[in-house]
Amino acid sequence: MGYAYRNDKFTEGSKTIATIKRDKIYEGNSSKVICNIRDDKVREKTGSTTVCNVRNGDIRKINGSSRMEYVKNIRKQIRNSDAVSDAFLAGFWYYFIK
Repeated sequence: MGYAYRNDKFTEGSKTIATIKRDKIYEGNSSKVICNIRDDKVREKTGSTTVCNVRNGDIRKINGSSRMEYVKNIRKQIRNSDAVSDAFLAGFWYYFIK
């Protein structure tokens, strides 16, 4: 089994791991916010503390320039990932795959 993106949901097999609504990623089908996305930055829960950002196809630490992973490598791990933006992929990767 692998990860897949369909209908605004990230799944692993048949289990829904995360749901995207507006600019937030929620845990499973619940209303618990895991992170929010603003300006290509992944921020903790509903706050403004940045955990990672996306620049030039790289996922980088906080606001710095240290590369953590390439977006193209994450797209290979998640089916149908072309339908979602790089910032949402970074958030999903940071909280579930990393």
